[in-house]
Amino acid sequence: MVTIKKIEIKGFFGKGDFEWNLDPVVNILGGKNGSGKSSIFKLCYTLLSNENIDQQLDSHFSNLFHEAVLTLSNGWTLTWRGQGRKVFTVKAGASPNIYRVAATITDQNGKKRTFADLKRTIRVLMINSFEQHLNKAIQYWQQPKSMPLDDPTMLDLMIEDQKNLRNTDFTTTMENLLDSSPESDKKRMEFESIYKKTYTVLGKFLKEYDKPFKSSLEFSKGGNAFGFERLSMGEKQLLLLVLMIGNVKQEPCVFFMDEPDLSMHIDWKEILVKELHNLNPNMQIIVSTHAPSVITGWKDRVEEVDHLIK
Repeated sequence: MVTIKKIEIKGFFGKGDFEWNLDPVVNILGGKNGSGKSSIFKLCYTLLSNENIDQQLDSHFSNLFHEAVLTLSNGWTLTWRGQGRKVFTVKAGASPNIYRVAATITDQNGKKRTFADLKRTIRVLMINSFEQHLNKAIQYWQQPKSMPLDDPTMLDLMIEDQKNLRNTDFTTTMENLLDSSPESDKKRMEFESIYKKTYTVLGKFLKEYDKPFKSSLEFSKGGNAFGFERLSMGEKQLLLLVLMIGNVKQEPCVFFMDEPDLSMHIDWKEILVKELHNLNPNMQIIVSTHAPSVITGWKDRVEEVDHLIK
């Protein structure tokens, strides 16, 4: 399992150099509003999930940071320097000298690696709770026909996407394991166990709803059934987190969670990190929060932004 071992950022908001040594399992970053938590997460996620960065985003990052170096647990490093270079593109209909910024990737022996190599090495996810709560679905034409809301939020659409991904994967996997061989039986039981674990975790939070939950994500309370879009913001946020992690199917990954506890009750905050980790023990969690209750049981994994700047 490859995780992020260290995050180094030079010229951090003009204050100095930021250096964070990470735990392979759980990491919690605190700091007051405007301290740079969200920017750190967004920069790291962007570098690990995109081969190129466009000019506008690079300019944004360059105004905040001079350089970033991400060191992975396998000895690989990814280095980005702001204000990148122009490269010529020969794509049909594209203008020449399109601005692109690429990070330099080297392995433990100092050999340059491609972004495709990196993608095969590490899987990265991210959520930004604040943006998901506020953003509306600008591209309204992408709204699934099954969505009953006239004005869905981006959070609603993200849940719908994860639900469809989950159900499609379940159907495909089970169809591929229809034969009655001992090997298929074993794989089917393992897959079902992982699949059902999502509902188990949901049940620990959504105790007032009838169980088991349906694949359509229809919930019921007191005999009244309704879709997930009628849940509260905190419930939707929890649902999205559980679905995203469940869809990874306990495969190794790194998950940046920017204030995942937003709009959640304090009782949920206290068990959130523990239950998400139990859902996928092969996941490195990197979370930011303002809530002291989230660090329950993880106080030795907490760092403050200001304390990491030299």
